[in-house]
Amino acid sequence: LRNLSYEDPLVWAGEIVEVDPVRGCLYVSLHDPERTPQTGVFLVRPFEFLRTLNSVYNDAAFQKIRRALPGRLAATLGGIHPRVTAASTSPEDAALPQLRRWWTFAWNILWGPPGTGKTYTAGRQIAQALNDPAERILVVSTTNRATDAIAVSLGMAAKSSHSDILAAGQLLRIGKGANWSEYERQGVESLLQNAEADLLVQVDDLARQLTAADAPEEKAGLRNQIASLLRRSGDRGRQIAVDPAVRVVVCTVFRALSVLDLSEVRQMIETDSAPFTTVIIDEAGLVSRAVVAALSLLASRRVVLVGDSKQLAPISRLSRILPQCHQVWLAGSALGHLREFETDTRAVHMLRVQRRMHPDVCRIVSNYQYGGHLITADDVLGRNSSVPSRLKQFSRAVWYVIDADADSLETIRADRGPGNSSWIRHATAPVLQKLFGDREHAKANGLFISPFRAQADAVGSLLRKWKLKTWEASTVHCQQGSEADIVIFDTVNAGNYSWPYEEWKRLINVGISRAREAVIVIASRAEMREPYLQSLSRKLTPAIARQTSDGLCWVSVDGLLQSGTEAEGRAPLPPDSLGGQIQAREQMRPILSREQQRLCGFPMDGRPRLVRGVAGSGKTLVLANWLVRTVRRMMDQPQFRVWAVYANRSLHHLLQEYLVRAWDEASAERLFDEGTFPWDRVSLLHVRDVLAGLLPLASLSLDDFSYDYDSASVALLEQLSHESLAPRCSAMFIDEAQDMGPATLRLLLSLVEQSDPRDHNSRSAHVFYDNAQNIYGRPLPVLQQLGLDLRGRSVIMKESFRSTRQLTELAVNLLARLNPGDELPDQKELLRLGLLEKTIRDGDEWLVVHYNQTHGPNAALKICESRAEEMQALAAHLIRLIQVEHVPLEKIVLLYNSPDARQQLEETLAPGLAAIGAELSVQTSRAFERLPNTLLVTTPHSFKGFESEVVFIPCADRFVTGDGQILSGPLYVAITRARSLLAIYATNTTHGPAAQLLQQLRRVCRH
Repeated sequence: LRNLSYEDPLVWAGEIVEVDPVRGCLYVSLHDPERTPQTGVFLVRPFEFLRTLNSVYNDAAFQKIRRALPGRLAATLGGIHPRVTAASTSPEDAALPQLRRWWTFAWNILWGPPGTGKTYTAGRQIAQALNDPAERILVVSTTNRATDAIAVSLGMAAKSSHSDILAAGQLLRIGKGANWSEYERQGVESLLQNAEADLLVQVDDLARQLTAADAPEEKAGLRNQIASLLRRSGDRGRQIAVDPAVRVVVCTVFRALSVLDLSEVRQMIETDSAPFTTVIIDEAGLVSRAVVAALSLLASRRVVLVGDSKQLAPISRLSRILPQCHQVWLAGSALGHLREFETDTRAVHMLRVQRRMHPDVCRIVSNYQYGGHLITADDVLGRNSSVPSRLKQFSRAVWYVIDADADSLETIRADRGPGNSSWIRHATAPVLQKLFGDREHAKANGLFISPFRAQADAVGSLLRKWKLKTWEASTVHCQQGSEADIVIFDTVNAGNYSWPYEEWKRLINVGISRAREAVIVIASRAEMREPYLQSLSRKLTPAIARQTSDGLCWVSVDGLLQSGTEAEGRAPLPPDSLGGQIQAREQMRPILSREQQRLCGFPMDGRPRLVRGVAGSGKTLVLANWLVRTVRRMMDQPQFRVWAVYANRSLHHLLQEYLVRAWDEASAERLFDEGTFPWDRVSLLHVRDVLAGLLPLASLSLDDFSYDYDSASVALLEQLSHESLAPRCSAMFIDEAQDMGPATLRLLLSLVEQSDPRDHNSRSAHVFYDNAQNIYGRPLPVLQQLGLDLRGRSVIMKESFRSTRQLTELAVNLLARLNPGDELPDQKELLRLGLLEKTIRDGDEWLVVHYNQTHGPNAALKICESRAEEMQALAAHLIRLIQVEHVPLEKIVLLYNSPDARQQLEETLAPGLAAIGAELSVQTSRAFERLPNTLLVTTPHSFKGFESEVVFIPCADRFVTGDGQILSGPLYVAITRARSLLAIYATNTTHGPAAQLLQQLRRVCRH
């Protein structure tokens, strides 16, 4: 909206009916055909739902009404359950037997996990409540599909107990989105007496055509016809909402909120009355606390929440970077406080008996999210199903280990979908083709589900192409409430962190719990290491499918989750080989140094700290321990949130592992089990994602700044007031802060809540950095300008535990020679502290390292006369290490800098390695994945924070920029990633910065 005047004359207007991301096209249904669309900047009017909600909380017309909101908002946080003050009929008549006590509360919850029949139970309870003549009930749900489900459930119950009321039109579903065929099939069309039946039939037919349509232009035409029909249909919804003759009104949340716009309704609420006695909110887990509180104004007696806190939450893409108050009220549901499946059934009634899932599937779901408390009804085992016989005999709960069924690691990794949006995994298609080549699988009633739209769309197209009419493909968000005999759940990109931990668990829970008879989870071993999938890996059967002469058969495979260390049971390597030495050393368990132990035990007092440390000193280890101590200190606070912000996407999984390990070790020291790590309270965020969420507040876009985070932060800080940057977290830990810049650090620190409004230093903000690893050349922050007083609260970690002294001295001296002394203040400080010492070696000044005591081989430097010769020598060295020295591929990493270096490696080196069965895999800016035959190739930027026993730096002469700058920072980082062996390869040149770089490399390697 930048540079756009809202007063500009209207050029054209219309409804967007379809988007084609491949061609970048919008399909628009014009309000005025004479005004044709034009390209350029245009306004997108938000969904009217948001306008109504904003009016309730901010417009003057609702000022008197808002006096009733604080108490209702408090109730949405949980623990507040007042009794109903008056009722004209006893609970025995107005409530189901199991709900009589529960019905006496004015704010109650019906908690229904998957398959427990919460919609069925809610429908029966609404019908039972009609025995109280004073009851007038509003029933709302989130989508038209969900609204139809509870309306039909009510209609079916009312047919047997209150058929007269149903026939008289006193139970009505209002709104234009009803699915006529569903009501007709169940014989409850009278619920739609206010609608025009012929139009709904036409809409229903067009909707079926839309499901089968593939081309965007075809979809656009069908949606345009549907919209045109709906505009023609009349709508008496608002009149019905205030008509006392209608005992039950069923509608969507959006339609219910619009009732608050009616002046007569507002007048009723202002006089402590309401148009309904009871408001029942179905799928309440998808409704924010702010909306629930607003809807509760429509009830004079009772608010009932029906849903499941372990299924989908209110959709809020930016929930992780909202101010804490927004996170609570807009991104959290009124069921969010329901964490444990407990036994207290006073105002929270829990449904435990499920009738959807086979016991084998139920066991997975129950243990995953419900503490093992779900019970399977006896009649489930006796029902008929379309599960293929071989799948039934093998396992009803399968983890399809996709990396055990792929020729290349590249194919199992997610790629961007059409229009560079969403994610897609190409390796899934061959798996499905294999499964559906079996007639039993193809004929089964099935559902393919993925969290990502691009994958669901791609598989949907395949299903239509293969004419599999009993299968459907969809996203998780579109399938809550549905079910099928077989569910194939494809994680696609479980290493993608666009959703926080708790939301990933909800997505997975909804996906797998759609299955009646069997579930197949497609995921790689690396994905199964994610904290939200790890527990599933122990319950599912790891397998792949193979086509044999006897048909499709299921084969068990190794589902071992390796984390970079040797797997148990691996054959010992020759003890004198380099690989054998590495293997023997890895059997030892590292012990914290005295310095690390002292720092890990620092008290977390809610005030800031600064940690600097040399490469390999264990800064991230200390960060993890401090974060765990902070979380434990804050556990008694109801809404705390802790952030860890980093600048390298590849670090995400490493941080996860460190945090879980620190949590488990801390729990082991205590006398009681503290449970699993509370990921619902901790967010690991890339600084780019934080900025992408904040910049729109100032009508800015991160696209305008690319990777210049500091300029983006400056622009944001200049345009936003302090109030706009309200706290987003209770504590923050910033890793690799040297990569962020002073303005970015100032912005991040401003997002941390102050425990004392008068004390700027009362923020739990902790900064970790090593300026020697400043690979982006960001300016150093002036700590006083960050608004923090760190006197006496700054520490330096003085010992490195990663590289050998030989490799560390090589890195330090190369960095010093490539940079004037004044540009390396950190080295000056290390000299002052005695951690570096200046000496003369072979006539040259040399810096001796005193913060690393481990010795090892010198680095190997090979400078060739051509790139082809360099690649040939590099290949020979690698093959010797792999075949003669028995070094596992997972212990070797290649770190390159420039695109042409990557091209050389892929085109020249990869074929030679393929001949010995090694796959060269280039991976950047994401969590690393490996098969046993994978040789990882990445950049120093992506490998920051990691280490490898053996590091190769090919094309070292390419660590220069086009404008003549030597990239000393990235080269320093690359060298200091090596634990044991370092080999540097380059092609000779006699001019320019590359020649200067090679000259210095020769000098330092000579020593």
